[in-house]
Amino acid sequence: EVIPSKRKLTSKVWLEMKKMRINGEWKAKCNWCHKVLTVGSRNGTKHLRLHLDICTLKKLKTKGGKTLSQSSLKVCAEEDGKVSMESYTFDQDYARVELGNMLVLHDYPLSMVDHVGFRRFVAALQPLFKLHTRNTIRGDIVGRYKMERKKAIEYMSMIQSRVAVTTDMWTSDSQKKGYMAITTHFIDESLRLRNILMRYMFIYVPAPHNAPI
Repeated sequence: EVIPSKRKLTSKVWLEMKKMRINGEWKAKCNWCHKVLTVGSRNGTKHLRLHLDICTLKKLKTKGGKTLSQSSLKVCAEEDGKVSMESYTFDQDYARVELGNMLVLHDYPLSMVDHVGFRRFVAALQPLFKLHTRNTIRGDIVGRYKMERKKAIEYMSMIQSRVAVTTDMWTSDSQKKGYMAITTHFIDESLRLRNILMRYMFIYVPAPHNAPI
């Protein structure tokens, strides 16, 4: 339940924040970054002014009209030890995709995006990057998987060789749960052996999985 305040607010911070009642408690929501801060008679508005002083989005939008895709300089190290500078534009969507790829590649738990230490680390590297919840990241990963699976099926429908289907068992390091993977194997047009992971099936199977089934 979110109820806006009807009381007349005199502090200048309320020109850039909105006071509202959330679950029975008064909160202040920043108009720039939408961060929610605690409001109360004991707290005053000093901490709200401090937030506005360091609000990254406020600084970006009030200095030259810059946005989340602002251009900056990127430092690149060459193989011979030389350092070069090139223009760089932060892309929120690309960074979000790469976050999902990292979680899948290294089998990291989705809850990692909720960890305070990880959020502080990301903010230190790129304050513009908006970290979403684990459910949003899960949706991104599932959506990407469905898209890649569709492309793989379309590709295999055009090949001339036979396709062998195998299954394999493995256990997630983070969840300690058993999975069965279905993989296709075939010879492509360049006579190279290819394999494509088609599906994961979640099943409860005691580890280890090195014994005959």
